[in-house]
Amino acid sequence: MPRPTVINAKRQPVPPMNLEELRFWLRIMEEHALFIKAGLPCDNAGLINEADTFQQEFASLQAQLEGVCNERRFAELVAEAAVMVGSFYEYCRRLVHLSLTCQLLGCNFALFLDHISRETEYVRQLLDKLGGGQIPLYQVSSAREAAFWLRLMADHAEFFVHRLDPSERNLIETSSGFAGDFDELFLQGRDFVSMLRGEVQEVPSFRRFLQDVRVSTARLRDFFRASTILTEECRLVGLIPTLLADHMRREADHFLLILALLEKESYVPINDDGEMEYVPLAEQIPVPVVAPQPPPLPPMMPMPPQPPGVRSGFPSIGYSEDYEEDCGNSFDYTPKGSMELKPAPASLIIESDLPEPDTFDAPKYKWGGKWPRPLGTKTK
Repeated sequence: MPRPTVINAKRQPVPPMNLEELRFWLRIMEEHALFIKAGLPCDNAGLINEADTFQQEFASLQAQLEGVCNERRFAELVAEAAVMVGSFYEYCRRLVHLSLTCQLLGCNFALFLDHISRETEYVRQLLDKLGGGQIPLYQVSSAREAAFWLRLMADHAEFFVHRLDPSERNLIETSSGFAGDFDELFLQGRDFVSMLRGEVQEVPSFRRFLQDVRVSTARLRDFFRASTILTEECRLVGLIPTLLADHMRREADHFLLILALLEKESYVPINDDGEMEYVPLAEQIPVPVVAPQPPPLPPMMPMPPQPPGVRSGFPSIGYSEDYEEDCGNSFDYTPKGSMELKPAPASLIIESDLPEPDTFDAPKYKWGGKWPRPLGTKTK
C-alpha cells in the first residue's frame, strides 16, 4: 500500500489512501468494536448495541469495497467511512469518560479504550487530511509518526501482559520486556519531535533511530505471531483470543511497512499532533532571531546596617544557631570553624554479602524468533 513519493522541490497534491489501506483500517475498526463489545458489562445493553452497530457498519463498508470499480465510488466510500470513524471516535471517548468516572465496569481498561480512540483519531485524520496538497517536512513529521506508533506498540505489550495467566511467568517477563523497550523508544521519539523542529538537513542519528525501531518492531511482530500460533493450538494459558493476538501482529506489520516508507521518504505521515506536520517552503529555512537586550540594571544600593544576630543580606526569620539541637538532632553541630565528621559506631556498621554495584549482572533481554527458554524448564 505504498504511496507515490512526494518531491520536496515543488508543491504536489498528496494522493488519497488506496483501496488496500482503507480495507486494512476498516477491518481494524471492526475488530476494535468487537473487542469493546466483548469487554462491556452484560447489563449495559445500550453500549453493547452501539458497539455491535459499529461492528456491522464497518463490516458492511468492507463488503462494499469489494465491488468498487471507479474512483468516484471509492471517494464516496471514503466519505462514508470518515463519518462512521468520527462517530466511533466520539463513542470511544464517551466510554473513556465513563470508565474514569467509575460509571462503567466490565473488562475494558480505561487505557485500552483510550488506545482505541487514539487509533480511531489517526484513521480519521488519514481520511480527512491526506488530500490536502501540502509539502511535508519529513523529519519532524516522521518523528511524530514513529512516536505515535511506538506508543501503540508499548500499549499492545502491556495489554498482552495483563491478559496472560499468572502462571505464564516466562511469557509475562518477555512481554514486560517489550513494553519497557517500547516505552523507552517512545520517549526517545518524543525527544526527536522536539529536537527536529525547523531542522531541514538530514540528521543521521534520527535515521539510526528509525533503524533501531524497525529491529525492535520486527521482534515484537515475531512474538505476536508465535503467540497467535500458541493460542490457536491451545498452548497458552490466559484470556487472549486468537483474533486479538493476530490483530496486534497485523498492526506491527503495518508499522514495519510505514517505517520502511519513512526511511525511503515516500510516506506522508499523519499523526496525533499536526501543528508542525507541514511547513511551507518559505518557513523551512530557519532564520536566526536576535533576542532584545534587557535594559541595564540600576546600580546596586548599599545594604543598610544589620542589627546584631541577623545574617547579612537575609531578613530575620528567628533562625537560631542551635536549631538542630532544639529539634533533638543527636549529631554534633559546630557553628564556627570547620565541621568534624565522626565515624559511625561499630554497632551500626552492617556487613553485607551482596556484590559491589559494578559486579551485578544486568538482566539481558533477547528475542530471536524463539522463546527465551523452553516452556516448563527453569532458568539458572
